[in-house]
This record gives sequence, structure tokens and C-alpha cells, in this order.
Amino acid sequence: MASSEVGAAFAADSRADKGLSEAPTEGELRQVLGHYPLGELEAIQRAEQGFVNENWIVNTARGRFFVKRRHPRLRQPDLIRAQHELIGHLRQSGFPAPTIVPTITGETFLTLDQECYEMQEYIDGRPFDHDRPGHLEEAALTLGRYHTLVAGLAPPALCRPSELHSPTTARSLLAHLAETWHLEEDPPAEGIARELDAQLADIATRFAGPGALPHLVIHGDYYADNLIFDGNRIIGVLDYDKACWQARVLELAEALIYFASPRPGYTKHIVYPGVPNWDAFVRFLQAYAQTATVEKRELEVLPDYMRGIWLSASLQRLVETEDCPNGPFEVLQEVLELAHWARANADQMVEVGQAAIATSLGR
Repeated sequence: MASSEVGAAFAADSRADKGLSEAPTEGELRQVLGHYPLGELEAIQRAEQGFVNENWIVNTARGRFFVKRRHPRLRQPDLIRAQHELIGHLRQSGFPAPTIVPTITGETFLTLDQECYEMQEYIDGRPFDHDRPGHLEEAALTLGRYHTLVAGLAPPALCRPSELHSPTTARSLLAHLAETWHLEEDPPAEGIARELDAQLADIATRFAGPGALPHLVIHGDYYADNLIFDGNRIIGVLDYDKACWQARVLELAEALIYFASPRPGYTKHIVYPGVPNWDAFVRFLQAYAQTATVEKRELEVLPDYMRGIWLSASLQRLVETEDCPNGPFEVLQEVLELAHWARANADQMVEVGQAAIATSLGR
């Protein structure tokens, strides 16, 4: 999953739980726009995209712009400046990152009445199409290009230690679900939970084994809703709010899970639609390897990272919803099936990855 799919569950919480104030009125947005050299406001439209922040599209005398009001958890000034430094670096390299519009005082974001806003030039294009092979390949090429461009870039605020998709954290989530769902009263479901715990323990061991993996500032939310296309060409890669220092292979694993998954899916109870389609898996890796170098050790741990993402993100989503209307056994069984597939097909994934990369390099 892309991390934003967990974000969707997060955003489903009540406004009070999220810590957000009431949505601004048109007058308040006019006040925000008064801090930007954009001319007279002509129209305001609530933006559909975005799970955590609140977003609007505004038309002014000088064009069309995208306004973001940040969630309270994402308002740290040093973090915002580091994200904008990342975006600026990408734009200077010709990458299709958005253009940040500065305030009349030259700041890249605005703090007003304890709220934090930022403005970007609006990018007009088309969304990602899962049925369009050219979009899949372009998404892979662009991710590889991003990883190549950010190598060596390490703003301190984006390099703080984090444990994204940590198997240790996932085991704690599983224990919480076992208690919440009273799995001790449901032996079959409790048995599935024990298998999931064993899978997570195995992943933790494997993560500790391969030695140092290439790390960089990953995008953190690289999935369809953050890509804008013109034909088969990406003209916008949006939303760097989750950029953070991680193993590069983690983002590659997330992208493969998202872009190579079947549409429509076949799972009934969890956020993931099912295991990847092999053809899409290969095409994505081949395209990615045209713009980024994949190391052998990254391929060797790729199946473990995919397994870890499936397990940790699924359990996180289940903890966020807490209720289990379909019964714990069926829900946990679907999560376990993903983990079983990743482990059973680990060797094939590595072989397919090596062949895909060899094919890409031979072009």
C-alpha cells in the first residue's frame, strides 16, 4: 500500500480526534490569499485529493493555485522548510515537483491564527490510469529518477530516525488486536494471530541480517493520487509531507505493491486488493532500473520488505478501525495469505527482479 491508504483511515477519524479546527470560511481564505501576490480572488473549490491536510483550488486574477492547510501534526517549521528544500532541489534538476508560491514577504509557507498554509501553482493534467501500461512504466521511471536525484540530499529534519513498517511495532499492534477482539475466545483466529506473530518475528530477523542498505529521503507517499499525467508523461509529482529517511528498497517495495496489484482486487476485508500481477511487477522493475541502480542486496530483501509492509500496514488499519464486523478469522486470514505469498514466492521475486534489471540494462 502506499502509506496514504493508511492515511485514508486516519482521515476517517472525527474532526475533533484529528485536532483540526473548523474549515475556514471564504472570508478567511481571502485573508490567507491577502498574504500572496496573486491578485483578486475569483473562485474557490474544495480539492478532492488529500486525506490528512485540507486543500482548496483557487482561481485568482493571476491564475490557478492549490492551497494546503496543514494538519497540526505536520506544522513543524523546520520540517516544512526541509520539505520545501527537497522540492526546490528536485525542480532545479528538472523533476516535475510542484512550484511553491512564496508569500509577499518571501516565505514559502504562512502561519496565520495558529494555522499553517502553503500555496502551489496548480498543475492541470490527468490522473493515473491502472489500465494504461504507459502510465505504469512512467510511474516506475519517475520513481527511479526521483531516487537518483535525491541521493546525497540529507536535510537534518528529514533524516530523523523512524521505524516505518517496523515488525516490532506491528507485533504490538497485533497484540492490541488480540486483546480488543478477545481472540482467546476464538481458537481458530488466535491460531492465525500466532502465525502472523511468527511471520513478524521472522521479518525482524531478516531485516537485521543483510547489513547496510542504501538509504535516502524517500517520497513517502508515491502512489496514483499524487501523480499527474499529460498523455503518458508525468507532469506533476505531488505531496512531500511524508518524505523521510528510509531504506530505498522500502519505497520500491511499496510502489510494487501498489502499482502491480490487481484492479479490481479480490480481497474482501483488508485494504490491499491482492498479490501483485507478475507481468506488471516485471514491467515496473524494468522501467525503474532504467533510471536507478538496484543493488543485489536490495533485491534479496525486497520480498521481506513487501511482506513487512503488507503485515504492518494491514494491522495498523485494523487497529484504527478496531471493530471487526466480518469476524477475526476471515480478516486475519487474508492478511496471512499475503504474507504466505511473499514468503513462498521470495526466490521467484528475486529471480524475476534480477532478470528484469538485466533486461533493462541490456537495452
